[in-house]
Amino acid sequence: MRKKIITGICLLALSLNISLKAQTADTSQDWTLDQCISYALQNNIQILKSGLNIDEAQIDLKESKAQLFPSLTFNTSQNISFEKNDSETAIYAGSYNLDASMTIYNGGRNLKTIKQNNLQVENSRYNYLYTANSIELSIIKAYYQILYAKESVKTNQEIVSTSLKQLERSKEMFNVGEISKVDLAQMESQYKSDMYQLVSARTAEQESLLSLKQLLELNVAADFNIAGIKDEEVLAEVPAQSDIIQTALASLPEMKSANTELKIAQLSKQIASAERIPTVTLRGSIGTGHSSIADYNWGKQMTNGLNENIGVTVSVPILNNRSTKSKKERADISILNSQLNINSTIRDISNTIASLHLDAVSAQSRYEAALANVISSTESYDLVEEKYNIGLQSLVDLLVEKNNYLSAKQEELQSKYTALLDLRLIEFYMNRE
Repeated sequence: MRKKIITGICLLALSLNISLKAQTADTSQDWTLDQCISYALQNNIQILKSGLNIDEAQIDLKESKAQLFPSLTFNTSQNISFEKNDSETAIYAGSYNLDASMTIYNGGRNLKTIKQNNLQVENSRYNYLYTANSIELSIIKAYYQILYAKESVKTNQEIVSTSLKQLERSKEMFNVGEISKVDLAQMESQYKSDMYQLVSARTAEQESLLSLKQLLELNVAADFNIAGIKDEEVLAEVPAQSDIIQTALASLPEMKSANTELKIAQLSKQIASAERIPTVTLRGSIGTGHSSIADYNWGKQMTNGLNENIGVTVSVPILNNRSTKSKKERADISILNSQLNINSTIRDISNTIASLHLDAVSAQSRYEAALANVISSTESYDLVEEKYNIGLQSLVDLLVEKNNYLSAKQEELQSKYTALLDLRLIEFYMNRE
């Protein structure tokens, strides 16, 4: 599936520590919706910042794995002291120590921490996908808003063209005395009103384009346009609401993230409980030293002074000022909070899809009704316009029919693009092409 492939590529690049360099945006051609989404996944700042959280989580995982290996420390000290006897003598001495330690047993805290950090890496990937999905949804909505705005501009251009012809015809009728000056003034006012609506539609189009540019992190001054879409699917069958919800709950990253956070909280409680278990540590060291007042040379001093030791330390926790108990209580709260987040996420997803499903079905019904209304209002408007041109209908009748036609056309556009958008969002939640 396209969405899985795109996000999978981005995640693979992040896991390999490959820096995704911004593409060079080619704005000379119209952009399709898929091109917009693909470009945003590699260039949107929110998505890139979310990807950095994966790198941080992987660092924490590597650090926790390193706790299974011995630690090794080298220490040296060089000292000069002054001894007062018959003459002041300066004594120079040095020591060298190599210390090693390794935790043999601590109740499984290290292994549980590694497992927890593995889950944190997994959760950071889910959060990355959630951010990418959020941007993708915003792009889809912005894209269809532009399409609607473009169609609205086109409709208003046709209205202005018709209005101009009507104004010119009204001037001719006024010159021969067929209409009054009041009617002419009213027609001029209608023409200016139609021009205003056209300007407003163009402004809405530019604002929608600007919103999409910002999501794509494009230069706001760059020339940019989008490609059209096939709208014959506006009346496509809407999947069953239960199927959409079931698929979404099984695939959406926010749902997976909520379940992963519960596992992380449960591990936090196990780690806290393990703090009551004794810790066994293996320690070893080797050291030597030298002094300027010794009877032997430096090499012999270093050899004779060599000392080695190895031992096991057992630390038994008795009282730790309620630290362990407090950690367990906080973990219990985190577990409860995670369970509530799961329920909340299920509710939010279900409510969103239920509302989207209802909107899609309603928009399709409205679109079918609007199509019939546009046909009838167009015929009525054309008939009244013809009668007005030969003086058989008043200007008021003409403007009433014109407004009816505009309302019908506007309802057709709104229901059409609402249905198309809702169907595209349902495809998103169904995770299919």
